[in-house]
Amino acid sequence: MPFPKTRVIPEAWSRHHAPAARGGMNATVTVGALTGTTDVDDDVIPTWSDEYTGPARIQALNDAQQGEQAGQNMTGRAYLVQLDFDAHGITTGMRCHVTAAVNDIDLAGQDLWVLDPQLGSERFTRDIVCSDNHTDAPAPAP
Repeated sequence: MPFPKTRVIPEAWSRHHAPAARGGMNATVTVGALTGTTDVDDDVIPTWSDEYTGPARIQALNDAQQGEQAGQNMTGRAYLVQLDFDAHGITTGMRCHVTAAVNDIDLAGQDLWVLDPQLGSERFTRDIVCSDNHTDAPAPAP
């Protein structure tokens, strides 16, 4: 039981520890929603919003069983993507495009699709669960 007018966890606890978590982010991503398409020489090029561009930590989840994730039957591999503490506005169905990955050059250029943007009152990062299969992601809410 805390003393009167004190808290077990200080209000700034998460923000105070967020820089330490950011120190483990050695990839860079851009997260956004489909905003439209552009025709270039008979090719349809999708265009994306930019809800977040910055550092990330990306970890493949052990989901060899290809079971259910966030209420969906998975057919692709699930990934935990940790974004900077201040990242917000990430919703299901958005694309998480990996622009750089220092320790895995094969990851750079990959598109991951947001399945489950996780919320929490105490957190050091903005965690999102993604899939490498576009069809796993539910359509964004209107």
